Amino acid sequence: MQPIHSSLTGKQGTYEYYREALAPDGFTLANWDYQNGYLDRQLDDKAMVFLRLPIEVRQGELDRPDSLIEFGTPFVLKHVYQTGVEENIGYSATPATAPLMNQFQEPINKDAPIESVWIEKAEAIVRELEQRFE
Repeated sequence: MQPIHSSLTGKQGTYEYYREALAPDGFTLANWDYQNGYLDRQLDDKAMVFLRLPIEVRQGELDRPDSLIEFGTPFVLKHVYQTGVEENIGYSATPATAPLMNQFQEPINKDAPIESVWIEKAEAIVRELEQRFE
């Protein structure tokens, strides 16, 4: 995990506003409960590297559009999953379906080292978001 220093940290607004503003950029809600979660954007084509924007609910519950959320410190995360195709499992994994299947297996490494290309890409995205949400 690589934290990214950002002015997004501490920024507040409604969940609906940020969800709608970030969805076109590929951000989706992940690993959430009613009080916190992450807005994730996949950075690589293997669904192993993500930019994560942590969010915490300050008022309401996360599944409500009018809930007030606050951003934590963004970070880049890399999960390494077992690759290759297991035999006799009842489906054929393609590049498009592999990320869907990977969600059901435990990562080999939940906090793998992150190549600089992904850190730089994530930092550029965060800088663009900072400008957009000032």
